[in-house]
Amino acid sequence: MNGTRTSESPLRPGDLEEAAARLSAEADRLRSELARAREAESALRADCDLDAADTGAKAMTLNELRTRAESDEALLERTVAALDRLRGGSFGICTRCGRPQGRERAMALPHAELCVLCAEAREAAGPDG
Repeated sequence: MNGTRTSESPLRPGDLEEAAARLSAEADRLRSELARAREAESALRADCDLDAADTGAKAMTLNELRTRAESDEALLERTVAALDRLRGGSFGICTRCGRPQGRERAMALPHAELCVLCAEAREAAGPDG
């Protein structure tokens, strides 16, 4: 965290329980999706190509599977990090500035690590920001 914590999370115990349940369910779902994607990729690679069209279709499908898996892996990483913050008592606190994210944001996007202002600043800074 770049700054010091300026206040505590505005979340209530019930909010934290709900967020924990949602994050755990999301992590489980993502792990299942990733396992299915690995199985599909393995099966696709084992399939023999009959002609150039098969090769092209397989390459395109493999690319789609990889893209979706990368997205799921990134979301799983953010979800697990949010569960860690929840267990550590910093859930709902911006990891950049230390201010509360706001109850609505924390409950709508429980995997979000930044408050709206820091998220906008990161977006404005571009991909390296």
